[in-house]
Amino acid sequence: MSKQRNDQGRSQSGPLTTDELESLFERGYGLSSHRFISQAWDLDPDEDPELIASQIEDEDQVAERLKSLDTVPRAILSQVAASGGRMRGENLRRDLLLRGFGDTEDILRDLVNQCILVPIPNPGESELDIEALIDQDSFLQHDLAVPPLVEHELNDEAESLGPEAVGTWKGSIETTRDQDLDALELNLLHLSSLLQQEPLRLNKSGAPNRRSLRRFARGIAFPGDRGEAGDELDLNDAIQLDYLTFLLAMALELGFIEKDEDETVVNGRHEEVRDYFCASEDDRNRRLINAFQNLEYWSEVESLSLAIAQRHPDYEEHFSLTEPTGESFIGARGYVLSVLRRSRLKRWTRREAIVELCSRLDPNYLPRTLENADAGVEDALDYIEAVLDRGLVWLGASEAGESEDGVEALRFQGRGAEVIGLKADSDETTSEHEDDGPSPEDEGEGCLVVQPNYEVMLFLDAAPLDVIFHLYHIGERNNLSERVANFQLTAESVQWGYSHGLDADGVIELLNDNSHAPVPDTVEFQLRDWERVHQQLKLYADGVLLRHSDADKLDLILGQLEHDWRGEDIETIRLGPSSVFIPEDDPPGLERVIEQEDALDIDYLGEIPPSLYFVDSLELMADPLECDLVTLSELEKIADKLEEPSSEGSQFYKLSIDAIKARWPDNTLENVVEFLDVRTAGGIPPGQALKLKSLLQEPLHATLSEDVFVVILESKIVADHFGRVPECEMIIEERVGERAFTVNEEHREELDEILEDLKIKASYK
Repeated sequence: MSKQRNDQGRSQSGPLTTDELESLFERGYGLSSHRFISQAWDLDPDEDPELIASQIEDEDQVAERLKSLDTVPRAILSQVAASGGRMRGENLRRDLLLRGFGDTEDILRDLVNQCILVPIPNPGESELDIEALIDQDSFLQHDLAVPPLVEHELNDEAESLGPEAVGTWKGSIETTRDQDLDALELNLLHLSSLLQQEPLRLNKSGAPNRRSLRRFARGIAFPGDRGEAGDELDLNDAIQLDYLTFLLAMALELGFIEKDEDETVVNGRHEEVRDYFCASEDDRNRRLINAFQNLEYWSEVESLSLAIAQRHPDYEEHFSLTEPTGESFIGARGYVLSVLRRSRLKRWTRREAIVELCSRLDPNYLPRTLENADAGVEDALDYIEAVLDRGLVWLGASEAGESEDGVEALRFQGRGAEVIGLKADSDETTSEHEDDGPSPEDEGEGCLVVQPNYEVMLFLDAAPLDVIFHLYHIGERNNLSERVANFQLTAESVQWGYSHGLDADGVIELLNDNSHAPVPDTVEFQLRDWERVHQQLKLYADGVLLRHSDADKLDLILGQLEHDWRGEDIETIRLGPSSVFIPEDDPPGLERVIEQEDALDIDYLGEIPPSLYFVDSLELMADPLECDLVTLSELEKIADKLEEPSSEGSQFYKLSIDAIKARWPDNTLENVVEFLDVRTAGGIPPGQALKLKSLLQEPLHATLSEDVFVVILESKIVADHFGRVPECEMIIEERVGERAFTVNEEHREELDEILEDLKIKASYK
């Protein structure tokens, strides 16, 4: 019967009742534990078990003990009470760690010593010695239970006693830095919108060119500032440049911008920006934290070292968008975020306690990860501090505060907690942030004012993000101050929005729906007029421009072409009396017109690419897929097509001298060389040019001299004087270039005498 009572008692849950304690005295605890518990509750060591059990349910005794407890032990007991009066020691310690209480093992040991928190024997365990558990630090491997009165008294205090109970700070916490995820998103939107219109140039190191970066960075609001940088921007300030690097790295991870193949410029991407800023907040939160965790081109460790001047990183490498300085920290960054996600940091928590939480929850993982990454961080605590004090600060997900006695604290509230993944308490969030901004149903209503001078004043705290996104598409932001942004509507900015899917009706509806007053009539008229002008602007990727000095003749040519185009949808655009544009790369019938009308000019969009290649004497190859219409037409006039070895992909031609002369009766050589030179890869070969000159004009002549040698003087002046010496004139056959003469071998002795007489030292090669 006693064994049955013993097993039943050890399988119970909830607080430690008198029946369970009596059962444990009978078979679960050894004699030493009997005496230990009895003395802890101010009784004789050998007191009767029933009296000991009744003592722990005495209201006066329990009240007196609870009254003597400090705030921290009381908060720990309330955690056990809220869990039903009993918790596994290891789980209790871990949960307290996750709530930001830090390491509480010593406090737990003291509560066990007082037997307010009583270790329960594990199933199958008998003769448990509580003192031995304490001495061996193994009491956390057992269930720890509180008496029923403690459970009843403290059950409601678990949520009210948070991690602030651990601190010894005095007074309240004053916020020193707010979370600002909205400011981060506004900066990302501002930067990516500008990069869609103008690229950012990169230096060879991959760092942004500072002159180029300055054009984009003036409108950035740095953390802690209420307005844009403007004239305060200083790209020699490493902290400002570091934050801009962080923004660019985040934009790369989010897909807002992309580098070109040579990694020399960065351009914005429209579709990806639109998808993000028109998505729900939950979706944006998920994308933000994923991008932050996977940052490759920014390092929180090097960033923090810049801020506290511990050491200076390689500036060009740290600010580079081609050197993945943050890639080695992806695993470690993910670990810190996972710890914060599992924590229950619902209110102000000492910064040191959060660092301790991240280092102790899995004490081996982070050091091992950093060592394997070979990231140059020797102490895991340094990395945790870098994430908390720089990464999450730049992200805008955490709030910082300080007590009256200088204790630093952090907390994650509202959207910051949602981005991290914390399940914030709804009552706490509502009570502390009820005045932070408009409710979701009121958001957007009356968030802007459209003025007759085409300026839009936007109140950021009340504006939905998709409204801000669309304003960036139709306006140029010219100022940001105290959460008010001013956008100027211009013909260029509005038509840029029209080219990306907006129209006048949609823009006017957007402004009216979110404005305090209707859009002024003048602004509405101008928006529609800009749309009319925009619709008249049409860009063509290819086409042919025909010009003829005789307007009547051009009309006849167009008539012939339109006759050939019967049944085909081909448009002609008249640009003037002597010009017409055909938006087709190869209009039917045009080749026939070219052959008939020498006075007709054809202009292609862009330069004509080289498409001819000389393969033999006056023989060349043309690729019909590379050749333009004019080149193919002219080749037919000045060359004979060789059936062998021509094929569908390569056609071979032999230049005909007679055909060339017939095509260009005047200035024949100049015309054919001009035609071939621009169309031949690398220009017309010199040998081919000489051959054409010889065949088209007159044979070239060359004189070959035998038995002569060359005299080379040191300069043109010396050569001029030498040639005028009477004795030299008699033996020189010909002057060669500026410094040389040829002399027949038979005058060798005479030349030697002349050189000796003129005091010219001769050397022979």
